[in-house]
Amino acid sequence: MTAKQSTTDVLSAALHVREAARRAVCGTGGADTVLTALSAVIDHDHASLSRWDPLRRRHLTLAGSYPAGATRYIENSLHDDPGFSLIRYSADTTRWWRDVPGPVRRTSTGLQAVLDPLGVEDGVAQCLFAADGRYVGMLNVSTTRKRCDRPAVRAVMTLLGECLAAVTDPLLGPRSSGGPGGPGDAVAGSCAVLVPRDADTAPVVLSGEPLPGLTDAGSPLAALVRRTAARRGAPATVLVPYRQWTLELHLTRQDAGTVAVCRTVARPSALSPRELEVLAELTQGRTNREIADRLFIGPRTVATHIEHILTKLDVPNRAAAAGRAVAWGLEPAS
Repeated sequence: MTAKQSTTDVLSAALHVREAARRAVCGTGGADTVLTALSAVIDHDHASLSRWDPLRRRHLTLAGSYPAGATRYIENSLHDDPGFSLIRYSADTTRWWRDVPGPVRRTSTGLQAVLDPLGVEDGVAQCLFAADGRYVGMLNVSTTRKRCDRPAVRAVMTLLGECLAAVTDPLLGPRSSGGPGGPGDAVAGSCAVLVPRDADTAPVVLSGEPLPGLTDAGSPLAALVRRTAARRGAPATVLVPYRQWTLELHLTRQDAGTVAVCRTVARPSALSPRELEVLAELTQGRTNREIADRLFIGPRTVATHIEHILTKLDVPNRAAAAGRAVAWGLEPAS
């Protein structure tokens, strides 16, 4: 904020930042336009907006203007810096240059070896959190001019945290409308995990409490996520009968693998758990004998389940039932 910049100017500039963030989340703009808009709030020399990658344990720069050495530090070493811990694990997740305590300043490599040589005199570092509490990224802003932390700017930067977090959050984007059961059929909360491409690497929990088996490297669900992402691409939504639950998995790609947002939903068309399992097997074109062997039941029991499925779905044959299930995104768990 310059001497000529009024509080009204700052608030107006903040609205432009929010709009730029909204466009970035919707895919009609980029993170670089967010930083450009932010320059009207803080006239900065350097800035970066980075996303936290929990699998690689590093920050990924979405947009930035720091020199290459400073960018490497932000991406690979910042999370181990005492200055970062001061912000990440305190109630005040926005820390201004002048508010860094002396002991932290003296032990911070980022301040001593990265920012001081750039002639930085002021700025702000802001840890960004999603609404469900996940740490999703960081904003760093630096200026060689003194006193950019005027009261109006401080207040605005705190208010902008939510929209900046939305830009860095890997889970935001197209969402499921609720699957075949409709949006009102959810019967439990959701969780999110990052499933690496490597089948020997265990999924990483991003939020929520995952269901049993979802975080095991060799679990059927992890294999399903990898298989679906490879075959269909992403984003994609899959409906899976799993144990006593019916799961909806919304899949989106990330550099390190596939993010799966999982929630339990009501079974469609009043199908029983076993009928839904049989229907999922039909989507793979399996015979009654093959289904019986996979589900450890008799072929005649499979035939009875299929009769009930056709009645409940009001379709004439198993091919039509399979087509309905494919439209839902229904797949067997293994």
